[in-house]
Amino acid sequence: MGGYIVENHSEFPFRDLIVGNPTNENVKLPVPIYTMEEVEQIKNLGIVTYEMQAGESLVEALQKVKDKIGKEPKRSNYW
Repeated sequence: MGGYIVENHSEFPFRDLIVGNPTNENVKLPVPIYTMEEVEQIKNLGIVTYEMQAGESLVEALQKVKDKIGKEPKRSNYW
């Protein structure tokens, strides 16, 4: 969920935010995010989040989120 504006004009305690939806419902998220309040709102929706630190592997971070979700929920459509 990172981007130029967020990476260069905001102060977050992480490099990037990895998200995963464990529900069978589609969820629309605000992108980009600018504040920690927005991160908390995403968490309150039941979305799995992982705060990726500088130097971490994106592949490993994505796998951590997939492991938290478990089996991918069945959805009738993706939009």
